[in-house]
Amino acid sequence: MNKPDEVEIIRIFQQRFGKKSGFVAEDLEMLRLANTKFAVKSDMLTQSTDVPPGMRLREMARKSLAACVSDFSCKGIKPRYATISLAIPRGFSLRQVNELAEGFARSSGEFGVQIVGGDVNEGKEIIIEVSMFGAGKKIPGRGGAKRGDIIVTSGPFGYCSAGLKIILGKVHTNSQFAKKCKEKVFRPTPKLEFGLKAAKYFSSSMDSSDGLSITLNDMSKQSQNRFVITNLPVEDDIVDFAKKNKMNLADLIFCGGEEYEIVATISPRNLHKVRNLAKGSNMSLYEIGYVTSGKRVVYIEEKRERVISRCGWIHLRS
Repeated sequence: MNKPDEVEIIRIFQQRFGKKSGFVAEDLEMLRLANTKFAVKSDMLTQSTDVPPGMRLREMARKSLAACVSDFSCKGIKPRYATISLAIPRGFSLRQVNELAEGFARSSGEFGVQIVGGDVNEGKEIIIEVSMFGAGKKIPGRGGAKRGDIIVTSGPFGYCSAGLKIILGKVHTNSQFAKKCKEKVFRPTPKLEFGLKAAKYFSSSMDSSDGLSITLNDMSKQSQNRFVITNLPVEDDIVDFAKKNKMNLADLIFCGGEEYEIVATISPRNLHKVRNLAKGSNMSLYEIGYVTSGKRVVYIEEKRERVISRCGWIHLRS
């Protein structure tokens, strides 16, 4: 019997609910109630699949909120409220409950999101479901990229891929680089300030937490255009790490996940405005390629073209 993965399960639900349901593949759902239009996002953190060894409870709480904030960031909408539902294992101590509560309190303040309710249940492992809400009007979709647009990311890739390998003891590196990578894994930081200012210039955008290749392929498919990658969004220390550990750099960058960066396309006439906004947000903007006619995502390396297929983390498959 065929066992569906995350992507196939979503596809089945979309078909069952029908076109009138408005169930589409998007980072945020834009809903209208009476005369009010608002954005909503739900995301789930499961201990066995989303929590690497060494992550503390307060960091789990923060990550569960950060995942939703990242989706708001790429669409340029400020998240305002959240509800949290928890599955807690039997025998969870009062100290552990307080640590989780502290994590939610601190991170809700960090992201400017008010927690207004939720639910608690018993489970075999920790599961945190966050639903987040904000007000907005028009958002850049995943499928709006135009031919000639420039493809950008709000940060470098590779640190989380490297960090997970370091945490699992699969590779060895110097302590300073290891600390940097682990920080990226344990404390992902969405580019909310930048997204709120820059999203009006995006022709398309998407959160990258499932991996750069999946993000680019989804945007390319929905835009019905070819994405050509000419530069990897990478820093020198990741290049050195890949060389020393005899890893394929492109695979490390494209096939990771958990980066929580914004991937967007921008018309060349607006590029200088977005560059200035990135500078004002004290962050680097990585210009990695362009959009042209055709299909698929390709990476041009040393004048050779390589098709970038979907790779990364997919629940029930990876």
